[in-house]
Amino acid sequence: MKVYHGRTDIERFEHLVETSSQTVTHLVLPAGQAIGQHHVPYTVVVVPVKGRILFSDEKETAEIYPGVIIRMAPHEVHSLEAVEDSELMVIKSHLAPEA
Repeated sequence: MKVYHGRTDIERFEHLVETSSQTVTHLVLPAGQAIGQHHVPYTVVVVPVKGRILFSDEKETAEIYPGVIIRMAPHEVHSLEAVEDSELMVIKSHLAPEA
């Protein structure tokens, strides 16, 4: 087992884990800050740790907060905006195709 600790003084993000198959990013967004539409070639799971975030894909917008997570397929276009000061863990993984 390996334990990773995020810092509390980061400006925007820090990568806690970086391997060839997975990246875990600690992301900090102050209220009102947004990240525009983008996509990545990974399966992504977004886990809010603090605050409330509006998370949008090309069809809908959902408000996420601790206890509510998002899972996206590779190349899924998305954007987000912090409703409150927020922190998230973003897990990007290269997974085998689902059967």
